[in-house]
Amino acid sequence: MVNHVAADEIKADFSGFATLAASYSDDPDMGFGSNYINKNRAGFSLSRESILGGQVNLSLNRNWDAVAQVVLQDHANEEFDGFLELAFLRYRPSRDWAIRAGRLNSDLYLLSEYPYVGYAYLWARPPHEFYSFASAGGHFDGLDVEYTQSVFDGFLRLKLAAGQTTTKLTSAGDKFYIDFDNLITFSATYSLEAWTLRFSASRTDIGGYKLDSMAQLIAAFRAVPTSLWPQAQSLAQSYDTEGKTVSYAAFGVTYDYDNWLIQSEVGISESQWLVSPSNLNAYVSVGYRFGDVTVYSGVSISENRNDVTNIPVPQFPPGIPEQITLPIQQLAVIAQDAVELPVVHQHSINIGAKWHFSDTVVIKAQIDHFNIQPYGGGLWSRSKPEDVKIGHRVNVFSLSTSLVF
Repeated sequence: MVNHVAADEIKADFSGFATLAASYSDDPDMGFGSNYINKNRAGFSLSRESILGGQVNLSLNRNWDAVAQVVLQDHANEEFDGFLELAFLRYRPSRDWAIRAGRLNSDLYLLSEYPYVGYAYLWARPPHEFYSFASAGGHFDGLDVEYTQSVFDGFLRLKLAAGQTTTKLTSAGDKFYIDFDNLITFSATYSLEAWTLRFSASRTDIGGYKLDSMAQLIAAFRAVPTSLWPQAQSLAQSYDTEGKTVSYAAFGVTYDYDNWLIQSEVGISESQWLVSPSNLNAYVSVGYRFGDVTVYSGVSISENRNDVTNIPVPQFPPGIPEQITLPIQQLAVIAQDAVELPVVHQHSINIGAKWHFSDTVVIKAQIDHFNIQPYGGGLWSRSKPEDVKIGHRVNVFSLSTSLVF
C-alpha cells in the first residue's frame, strides 16, 4: 500500500513493510542470527527475524527522483547509520539510462532490491549460507550507472557501480568496524518469460578497521624479536588489512512458471585477509503452488575454500627463560583462535510453506536443519569457545507474518 502526498510538481509516496516472526533454535550452546550483522540468539526469540521498514519515494520532476529507506531489525551494532539502507538521488536522462548517487543497494544478488521485504520472497528468511554474507555488504555509498534494453524478446539490465562501505559488527562484545574502499561492482540481469538470469562481480580494498583486540594482536606480533619467532612479522602482516583485497563473483537463476518456482545462486569469494576466509556459497530452492499456498524445500551450503591456517608453533633456542617464551606461546594460541573462529563450513536443508493470506499479508512456516562442521561455525556464536573444534547439528523452527503497507 502506498500513500501519496503532492506539492506542485513534487510527489511523495510512502510505503512500508514488516515481518513479525517467532523462532526457536534447539541448541543452547549455538546462537543463531538471521544474517551476519544481526545478533545471534539461542532458544526462543521474537526479535531475531522480525523487521520493520519504511520507504519514501520523492518524484521531483520527469527526470529526477529520490528514495530513502530505513529498516529496523536486530542489529548487533545499533547505530542509526546501520539502519539506513537506502538514501539516493536518481537522474534518468532517457528511458534506457539511470544514474544514482548516495547510499545504494549493491545489486550483487537476486534479492538485492528487497532482501528485507519478507512478503516478496518465498522463505522465512533468505538462505542463511548465502545471504548472511550478503548482509555485510548489502549497501554502499557511491554512484552507479544502469542501462536497460530489450534483447531477443527479453529484457537486459547492465549496472556498473563504484563507492565504499563500512560494515559495523560486534566481536566478542566489542565494536568491530571494517572499511571496504574502492569498491567496484558490475552486474548483468536478463529476463525472458519465466526465466531470470543474473551475473555479478565485485572487487574491493580492505581499508581501516576498528577492533581493539585485533590491533593488540598485531602489535604483539610486531613486538616479538625475529630471533625468537621468525614467522611473527609475517603473521602481523597477514592479520593486518593493509594492501588486502576481496573479490567476489556470483551467478543466479530463477524459473517462475505456472505452479513452479525454482531459484538458485552460487557465489565465490577470494580474500587476501587471514581472518576473512575465502568461501563458496550456494543454494537451490524449489517451490510448488497449491492455490494460495506454496510449499517449498531447499538445500544450502557455505564452505571454506582453503584449509584452516595453522599458526606455526614457536621454537626457541635453548636457555631462553620461561617468562619470555610463555607469553609468545600464549600469543600463538590466541592467533590460532582468531583464525579458526570466523571460518564458515556448514550445510542446511529446509522445508516450509507460504500462505498468501491476502493481497498484503503472507504467513510462513519453516524448519531448517543445519549441519555445522568442526571449525565451521563462523556464522554462529558459541557459549563455549572450545566448541569451535566440534561439529553441531541445529534445528531452527520459524513462524512469521509478513505484510506490506
